[in-house]
Amino acid sequence: MKEESLDILQALDGKNLRPSAGADVGLLQDAEKYNINLASLEKLEKKEKNKSQLRKKVVGDWRQLDVNLSDIVNLVLATSERPVFMIRDDNLVYLNQTAMQLLDIRADKDVIGDKFFNLVVQDDWNPLAENIGEMLTNAKSLRIRLRATTGKIVPMRFQAIYLSEIEHFSFILLGEHARKEVKPAFNTLYDDLTGLPNFFLFEDRTQVAVAMENAKENARDQQMIVVAAISIDNIESFRKMHIEELVIKKTANNLVLNLSKKATVALGLKYNFWIMLPGLKNMAEVNHEIRHIAEILNDGVSDNFTRHELLFSVGVSAFPRPGHSAKKVIEQAIAAIKKAQGSPKSTVEFFSADKV
Repeated sequence: MKEESLDILQALDGKNLRPSAGADVGLLQDAEKYNINLASLEKLEKKEKNKSQLRKKVVGDWRQLDVNLSDIVNLVLATSERPVFMIRDDNLVYLNQTAMQLLDIRADKDVIGDKFFNLVVQDDWNPLAENIGEMLTNAKSLRIRLRATTGKIVPMRFQAIYLSEIEHFSFILLGEHARKEVKPAFNTLYDDLTGLPNFFLFEDRTQVAVAMENAKENARDQQMIVVAAISIDNIESFRKMHIEELVIKKTANNLVLNLSKKATVALGLKYNFWIMLPGLKNMAEVNHEIRHIAEILNDGVSDNFTRHELLFSVGVSAFPRPGHSAKKVIEQAIAAIKKAQGSPKSTVEFFSADKV
């Protein structure tokens, strides 16, 4: 017992040390053969320090964090004011509410699974295809034009985010914030969509035209002024097809381009269009102009693929008979269009005091 205690004390003093019978120190002689640097084995403290620094670097770098895409979509992108489109192998797999509102899409199922390029103006297909690589790798932005379901063209600048998938080429297109138009407090005089004067400007022009005729000294020199109110009675069906704005814009263009330069074509409030035709000499000219309006409407409107037929009602009145003032002639046109709308087919109704 005393000898064992003595051996322990000598070992603690560094004396009488013997290698364990189980240790094979011969391995150290072959260290170079196994590419082991013996000097580095003595630098454990430095090695541990390096590990600590590396650990701090990894933990402190948010770029190394793993992100759940569904959480980002549900909590961030879904409620973002920026339009978001997710594309996989050219097919649209997700768009947020902002993108749907921008393109007048009522339900995402209407477009999910379709080619994303169906929403892009054809002239912008090649620029997008050629620049998507730069957008994904170098944070390049690109301005492209999208086509709404109504036919409206929406230009917007986009950035792209690459999504790492093994079997698919996937990325997110993130649009810029929509610029909110600052409109003046007073009523604007022209419609943004069609460029036509609004009803208030139409009223003013009609009053001016009537005042000019009333200012003539000889009543025989007065010329007739015709006012026509137009309603597209099947506009609701176009609204359900998401082409209401397209129909309104095409009809406005057809009327402006095919009527006399003296005519005023305006956008209405309750009724879609108003037309004022000054300088007519007699009822024969009045009838000719109204027939011309009906022919334009009967031609309908066409997009790139389909012709859309219009169901319409037209109410007509004229100065100086039966209307003797601008206010009266407009009121009479409204009374006439109400009668026309009672017909199940397209109808033109002239105001007559006998029918009231």
